[in-house]
Amino acid sequence: MSQRMNRRRGAWRIRFGVAGQRRRNHRLWRGWRLAADEGAVTAEFAVVLPAVILVAVVLIALARTVTVSMSCQDAAAVAVREIVVAGDESDPVGAAQAVAGADSSVSVTYGSEAVSVTVSCPVIPDPLGVLPTVVTAEATGVAQ
Repeated sequence: MSQRMNRRRGAWRIRFGVAGQRRRNHRLWRGWRLAADEGAVTAEFAVVLPAVILVAVVLIALARTVTVSMSCQDAAAVAVREIVVAGDESDPVGAAQAVAGADSSVSVTYGSEAVSVTVSCPVIPDPLGVLPTVVTAEATGVAQ
């Protein structure tokens, strides 16, 4: 070690004392500790990102299922309305498929005073297979 370094080190001790040396060492150690944590955020992000993506995909699939369910219910209501308003000249299957799509299945049940329409609509399956693949809606009306 050079004489100049010794003088510097000694000057530090003389100027600030032993407590100053401890503060200086603590600052150096704190800087090293902060540098050691630099990659922790990246590792945590790499662990959390797949879970966030999975939740997002399930939420999108759930939104699609709800949308198809609402469309299917609207189709059943349109078919019943068609039967009630038009009577025997109505085409409830065509009306329901116009609202819900051509791949939906429609069944009409005539009772003594009421008519019931059941519409089943396919849903694109979600990646986990948790949500239903077919949504069914039913509507009932009083036939005149």
